[in-house]
Order: sequence, then structure tokens, then C-alpha cells
Amino acid sequence: MDKKPNVFPTQEQPQTNANALTPNNDPIGNSSQISNGELAAAEEMRRRTAEELALRTHAEERTASSVADGNAARAALMKEMEDKAKAIQQTPITPQQTQELQKESMSYEDMVRFQQYTEDMKKKQAEKQVEVPPSSIHNQQPPMQPPAQPPTPPSNVGQPSGMPQSDKPNDVYIQQLSQPQMNSAFDVIPLPSGGKLYKNGKKNIKVAYMSTADENILTSPNLLSSGDFLEILINRKILEPDLRYRDLIEGDRNAIMLWLRATGYGNMYPVMLEDEKGVPFETEFDLNTIKTIELTKEPDANGHFDYTLPVSGINVKFKLLTVGESEDISERVDYEMETLKLPVNNTNTYTLAKQLVSVNGDTNPETIRSFSESMRVGDAKGLREYIDSIDCGVDLKITVGTPGGGSITTFLPLNLKFFWPNIGI
Repeated sequence: MDKKPNVFPTQEQPQTNANALTPNNDPIGNSSQISNGELAAAEEMRRRTAEELALRTHAEERTASSVADGNAARAALMKEMEDKAKAIQQTPITPQQTQELQKESMSYEDMVRFQQYTEDMKKKQAEKQVEVPPSSIHNQQPPMQPPAQPPTPPSNVGQPSGMPQSDKPNDVYIQQLSQPQMNSAFDVIPLPSGGKLYKNGKKNIKVAYMSTADENILTSPNLLSSGDFLEILINRKILEPDLRYRDLIEGDRNAIMLWLRATGYGNMYPVMLEDEKGVPFETEFDLNTIKTIELTKEPDANGHFDYTLPVSGINVKFKLLTVGESEDISERVDYEMETLKLPVNNTNTYTLAKQLVSVNGDTNPETIRSFSESMRVGDAKGLREYIDSIDCGVDLKITVGTPGGGSITTFLPLNLKFFWPNIGI
């Protein structure tokens, strides 16, 4: 059997030989006696070894850099908090200096953002450990692209500051269900706001009648449990391409919801109430008798309103919240109380921060946030009462007769029979 030639010379083999056929600069021995395939294999082995070493060195450098950056940022923030705490404890300060320190100190939102930052840094470090330099991916297959999804309908509402991104899946099927049913029969209904708070400025909008396909949505257990059924339903029925459920103010949303119910299942709505003595009784209420509350104050060109606070005399501008903004606030408060286990419900503060758009002409978001947290109680009470006085929508305060011949005044309860009249309660 022929002996295979040594590809790499051993220590026992002489490095120079005047009588040998291999020249001194031949790194792998007598190349004239080695096949081209073996030469190519040796060269490929060297190339792969060098590439793997470069890849490992690159990954180690990136990981070390990320860890160092994260540690430096964390140390800087912690030192800043400790220095400010020592300054407050050791130095006598005036009330004016106290206000300045409060403005500069790390707020709750800053702490939440820092917590989110550290979690993001951990994720980035894990991702960078598997990154490869551009020179090492020339033989790799291109990454698979996600399937194309329909464009997201327009909305002027974003995720609130300090709250992690929603973990709801971007369900293509849900987006398809939410598309306006442009070929459906429709009617034109007036909005309580008169369209003065929307960019299109339409006083009346097209709303499609409910169909049997909509009943499939209303009877879907998954959609009911997620709470998304009302948003999907109204998005299907509003036939205005630049107006969606989350962009509506709550009063207009309620008016559309009442119209869909009355035209879909009839205007008589069965409700369970309690009489003067607390005894429950069942009755029917005519939805057509509910009164519409129109907007009583004219907004400016941006849909904002002016108000002078009664105690401080400060002039502010505010807006009426949309459905999306109200839902974002509720989700944020739920996240704080259920996940972060905060003992305080911050709904009032967050609502004021969303409603206010300027304070004495200052539109800086940080100024508005700080002002909403330090606003005097009398000013906050006056602003809320003024907003309630000009708000629009439908009047859900009703008066009904009781079996004993009397009457009670209450708010219309929206129970399961509102959209499911045949269900037993």
C-alpha cells in the first residue's frame, strides 16, 4: 500500500536539503508529489481556521464593549442618585432649592425607563454574541423576509412613555377583520363633536349597518376574552378611511355604538335595575330616547381649548382625550399596579398630562408632565369640572319607572344584552 505524503512536515523531517526537489520556500513540503485536491484541502483548512479565530475575537470584543457600556451607564446613574441624596441630607436648602432638586431628580418615569434600558442591554448583549462580521457571511443564505402585512390604519395615538412595548401579536387576521366594509349598506349619522376635533372636520360620517358577518365577531370567544371585539366592530362599520376607533373621542364612540345596537337589534334594550328599596326588577329602555350632548365650546384650529386655572391664574390649553389615549392610560396604570406592584393609582396625574397641551404657552412635554404632578388641587378640580361642562357625547343618565309606581334615576347599564340580546343573564 502506498504511503500518503505528509502534508505538514514533522520535526524529524529536514527543513533544507540541497539534493531535495522541494525548494526552501515551499511551506508544505514537496508540492510536486502532492495532488491538487490535497493542496486545495490544506488551503481551505487554513482559511476556515483563520476565519473562525477572527469571528471569535470579534464576538468577544463586541461583548466586552457592550458589558462595559452598560456598566458605565448604570454606575453613572447610580452615582448621580447617590450624590443628590447626600446633597439633600447634608445641605440645608431653601424651598426654592428644593423645587429645583425635585425637577432635576430622577422621576418615576426615569426609573421605569432605566429599568427598561437595563433589560434592553441584556437582550442586545445576547444578540451580539451571535453576530458575525460582514466578511464571514459571504457564503451564507440571505435571511428569510417576513410575509407582507396590510398597512396599519392611521391613528394619532402612541404607546405611553415609560411603559414597555405591548406584547400583543401583530395578527394579520385581526387586521383583515378590522378593515372598513366599504361595499356594505350604510347611513350617515351626525357626530356629537360636530367633527371639530378631527382633521377631516366632518360633522356627519358614514357608518355601515351591522350584518351577519359582524355577528360572527360578536360570538367569537377569543375576541370576547381579549376585549378587542368592540374596536374591530367599529373599525369595520366606520366608512371613513382617515378615522379609526382609537382616534374617536369617547362621546362620538358611544354615539356610534348606540346607533349600531339600535339599528341592528332594535331600540328596546332590556336592563336589570333596583327600585327605591334595592329590590331588583327587569325593564326595557328605549335607546331612541337617549339625548345627544353636543360640543358647547368652539375649539381652536388644532382642536384645543383655553382655560385659566381658578387658583393660580395660569393659562393652559387642553384637548379632549381619544379612546386610544384613555385605553393607553388604563393599560399603563394596570401595568404599574399589577406588574411593578406600585401602591398608588396614577390615573388622575396621567390623564391631566395627556389632556394638557401647553402651560402659559410652553408646549414642552417635560414641563407639562411636571406641572400635572404639582398642580394645586383647586386648579385640578376646576379644570376637570370645566372639561365635563363642555364635553360631548350621549347622556347615559336615565329615569325609569319602578313596579311600585315610583321612579328612579340612574345610569344606563351596558351589560351583555347590549350586543347579545338573546343571551340569558
